[in-house]
Amino acid sequence: MTKIVDLRPKKELLNNKFEKYQFSSEIIPITEEIELHKHIKHKEPSSNQDSWLEAKLFAFHNHLFENPYDSSCWFWDQDYGVWQLKEDGSLNKVETKNVICDPSYKFNPTIAFAGDGVVILSRGDTVLEVVLTNKPSLMIEGTEPGILLDARYVEPKNLLIISTYTIVTTNGKKQSKLILLFYKLKNPGYWHEGLEFHQKQELVINGPIEYVFIEPNGEYINLLSQNLAKFIHDSLNGVQEKDCSEGNKIPDIKIPKYSWSQDEESLTVWIKIPQKHKGSKPNVKVSATNISIVIEDEVLINGEVPFRLDHELATWTCENDTLKLELMKQETGQMWNELIKNDTNGECLPNDALASEIHSRLAYLCSEQQGNDSDQPAIGFNVEQLEECDLEGGENMLQRINLTNRTTAHLTILTSHNRILFTHKLKTCQVLCARYNHDGCVWEPVHRDEEWELVHKNIFPGFGYVEASKANKKFCISPANGNYVAIIEHKRHGFLYEKPQQNALVAKQKIIDLGIDSTLIMGAIATDNYIILLTQDKLYKLNVS
Repeated sequence: MTKIVDLRPKKELLNNKFEKYQFSSEIIPITEEIELHKHIKHKEPSSNQDSWLEAKLFAFHNHLFENPYDSSCWFWDQDYGVWQLKEDGSLNKVETKNVICDPSYKFNPTIAFAGDGVVILSRGDTVLEVVLTNKPSLMIEGTEPGILLDARYVEPKNLLIISTYTIVTTNGKKQSKLILLFYKLKNPGYWHEGLEFHQKQELVINGPIEYVFIEPNGEYINLLSQNLAKFIHDSLNGVQEKDCSEGNKIPDIKIPKYSWSQDEESLTVWIKIPQKHKGSKPNVKVSATNISIVIEDEVLINGEVPFRLDHELATWTCENDTLKLELMKQETGQMWNELIKNDTNGECLPNDALASEIHSRLAYLCSEQQGNDSDQPAIGFNVEQLEECDLEGGENMLQRINLTNRTTAHLTILTSHNRILFTHKLKTCQVLCARYNHDGCVWEPVHRDEEWELVHKNIFPGFGYVEASKANKKFCISPANGNYVAIIEHKRHGFLYEKPQQNALVAKQKIIDLGIDSTLIMGAIATDNYIILLTQDKLYKLNVS
């Protein structure tokens, strides 16, 4: 049975005192500017790749790939040469097989890192190449054209797993298809003796795939997408029609017992009265620290509130089958993250009036006041842009899928109010930053055998609104240590936001400027000390430490 995993922010990480990111005239220095031998390989959609799925896939493709095992950065040149930028700043060409790529395949080349010294290359066609440290490459032929999402070498199981993503047409409608390829070493530990095919699994999803992460044991994947995945093929065990139909069903999800909303001064709670109690009078008790609603011995709400109420001003009414409770906060301006402490039975509804007020109040989060006489460009905050792009995107589903029995073991639903801001792949997990109110909360999946949860690790206060205001954003990146987050535009500029200290009122916003002669930005990576940007003809290394 699928376990629903809720996002529960840690109160100690929240910063309700934060006011703004203040513009800093401090220049982010370009420490290295490397002229590339050849331009970057970049493909545009063909005439028949005209769906929204394909437009998204091509428009936001990151041509720079970070190796989480050694912090090096990899990319393809226009002749399908592969280059590696090492941590020491040296740029070297990687030795690969001389493969003639069929130009009819219209996917960008990609790179995935299966383990320390095991790299998977895809030229977007039907051939994959396994690059090994100090060993000859291995070729895998006859695969479906697409892009690489992840790879994992599970040494104890002698298993290499590769995940690819392509777009298919089913009954006239385009869908995302996730392909999982399983290979075993013919002789464990001896790569030079080659690989043998073991298994192939295919899943389809309505809507785009944001990322796939293969867990270290190779038994589960974490899949972030706009809809649930459905298995359609398993070469080892087969897929029954029943399995396919059940794959589309959303698991049983707990229906909220009550809904609530808030503004700066008050809270409103709506409780559905069970049909069997219709016409009965509820017993409503509100104190400064507790709420209790009971009807004919059935408890609808009971528990301690996180902050104090002005209980003498509480009122309630019943209309049809709904009880409406009006509450006043004792401290004006205090924003609540939950109605009842540690109660997961409620649903918080957005307050449009409050959102509008916060929009205007936080309009200076991206302060455009430069101060001094800096000639750095400052891009202002556009409320109209914010409101328009704030509406982008629907729900996302983060599934933890058991590959053995083809079931969703765990599921987290990210609503349209939990917009994904960025993700970052580590050795053992893929962290993601999702919007929570006006903040950006960073979550790290933690798994222990059958158990799995999302742990709140970091926060960028106010960054949810900041990100929404940037109409020209292409990449959003953050390093493993979480000390900053950066928004990179399509050309020349970027914006770096330092993580504020706990309970700080202000943090720094810095401008990235590659210069007027720079070309389109094709890739971006954030490390603890550097931001690395890839344009069509140059590689830039900027010192952020």
